[in-house]
Amino acid sequence: MTLAFDGGYARRTRKGPRRNFEILTGAGEIDGKVWVFASAHKAVAGLKRRLAAFVSRLHITSKQPIVLMTDGAESLLMLRAFLPVPTRFVPDNFHVSMKLRHIDQCIDVIPPTVLSPDGSVVELSDRFNYLRGYLWSGKRAKFEESVDRLLELLDRAQDILPDLHRTIHMAAGHLCDLDWYIRKNESGVINYGQWRREGRRISTSAVEGTVNRLIGRRLGKGQHMCWTKRGAHLLLQVRCAVLNGELLERFQRWFPGVGTRQVGLPWDWIPHHS
Repeated sequence: MTLAFDGGYARRTRKGPRRNFEILTGAGEIDGKVWVFASAHKAVAGLKRRLAAFVSRLHITSKQPIVLMTDGAESLLMLRAFLPVPTRFVPDNFHVSMKLRHIDQCIDVIPPTVLSPDGSVVELSDRFNYLRGYLWSGKRAKFEESVDRLLELLDRAQDILPDLHRTIHMAAGHLCDLDWYIRKNESGVINYGQWRREGRRISTSAVEGTVNRLIGRRLGKGQHMCWTKRGAHLLLQVRCAVLNGELLERFQRWFPGVGTRQVGLPWDWIPHHS
């Protein structure tokens, strides 16, 4: 069982240095159905209560192995303490792949060049492919060795190709950023290849779509609307109820007759005879 969480932002109504506020979104899949969660309020007591209600809808027990998958942001890692069930943190492979893509784009610009006495002209790209493979298979020690070797090759490339100083500097910066990200989240690094072969989730693609469906259309992308936290939170609860198929059930708590009355069409009306 995998719980995926991500964050988004909405514009505030009032002006000031902090024009946006964060919205927490999440998703969990059970029996082929994706259940979604969202909250604009992050007070500890209220957030714990909402997360407990979300977990109860998924019928999760403390005996089930639960994976908490996020992009590694500190605010999302704190959710482990708020969830009512024990979880294991796993970094999202989607964000890892995006960081690898930034390095790859920079290395592609560097022409094939011999950078070491025993190396080939494609040593730089080969070493990067090794690094990507070690990270995919969860081999942390090999990954660290490849990072150090890549940084050495980039230093040599900077001396040999001074015209590409900016590109090489960017590649080294992205590489150090990836190394720092993996070191920070090393407790959750897994063998992504094995997990994928077993049919287990390795990315938060489901929750990325949730962010777009819950936040993008009305609260953020392409909209000039501003929101209070309360207004955004209430709208998010309605959208979650619609996506979870619970809207009618919630209305029936207050109005039991909703959804049960049958309205006849005009041509089906039976005239009353006096």
